[in-house]
Amino acid sequence: MTTSGKRLLSLPQPLGVVATITAWNFPAYLLARKWAGALAAGCAIVGRPSELTPMSAMALVNVMVEAGLPNGVVNLINGDPQAMGDVIMSDPRIRKVSFTGSQRVGQILMRKAAQGIKKLGMELGGSAPVLVFADSDIAWAAQQGVMAKFRNNGQVCISPTRFYIEQPALEEFLDCARVETEKLVVGNGMDAGVTNGPMVSRAGLEKVESFVNDALEKEAALVTGGGRPPIEQGYFYQPTVLTDVTATMQLGCDEVFGPAMAVNTFSTVEEALQMANDTPFGLAGYVMTKDLSTATRVYEGLEFGIVGVNDMVPATAEAPFGGTKTSGFGREAGQEGLYEYMDQKFVSIGL
Repeated sequence: MTTSGKRLLSLPQPLGVVATITAWNFPAYLLARKWAGALAAGCAIVGRPSELTPMSAMALVNVMVEAGLPNGVVNLINGDPQAMGDVIMSDPRIRKVSFTGSQRVGQILMRKAAQGIKKLGMELGGSAPVLVFADSDIAWAAQQGVMAKFRNNGQVCISPTRFYIEQPALEEFLDCARVETEKLVVGNGMDAGVTNGPMVSRAGLEKVESFVNDALEKEAALVTGGGRPPIEQGYFYQPTVLTDVTATMQLGCDEVFGPAMAVNTFSTVEEALQMANDTPFGLAGYVMTKDLSTATRVYEGLEFGIVGVNDMVPATAEAPFGGTKTSGFGREAGQEGLYEYMDQKFVSIGL
């Protein structure tokens, strides 16, 4: 643009070297989403995949090398997480760190980033609510909810967990959700017909168990599931649906990251929004309704970075992905994700 006697320019320029630290649950996709934006912006990358799933990252880098990527543009490191994290956060050549993982680790990285004033991008998980209104196709809403809740055995950052059903539709939803959940088959993922494999670790399994037990002890009602299947080896847990789950229960307020669905009811839009937003998390939220006015009120009122309206799998490469509140900050994918890896240089030219 021009002003009187000046020409003003804003030039986006690559940050430089970017470090990415990713979780295990989508070991190729999480890397690809970060690396695509960084490379497109002109940055070099140091990637640190989860120590639980490093081989997907190795395969991805091998493909990139075979495609002709110059040496040094993408660098992969594996090993002890804490030691590598310390080096990443202390090295002045690293201009930004993009992290997907737990709040606990995110807080550690933020404290360490302060020492070098590093730019950060954080995706720290969530506890996603689903508001199901009585005008919805309830059978379809239950089928979609079960599909989204139990994919990857609930080990998904945007996994819907807290289902709030408008009072007239509660019993129908519970019946349909039970039927759909009991169709799922837990076992070895290499076996024909299996839909749900194990949890990633003993700690993950024990966390789900503790959340379910806490809810039952506080008078939640078990609809289906609620325990380990009769499989001798592995960290398996049955897909579980509970109702009468409140915010006083861990399952009603925290991130379970496992196969447990919490169901409660609401009477008004205001009550539904209050319960949905009653969480420190702000990654994803969902609404199921056929009424445009209701959908608009809800997606404007939900305090989440991503909202799915009649869509339980809203993440896509064309649109920004990221959260608010304690679910983090910054965006991946879409145009917004590209600019996360750039600095804006302002140039003023006197004419």
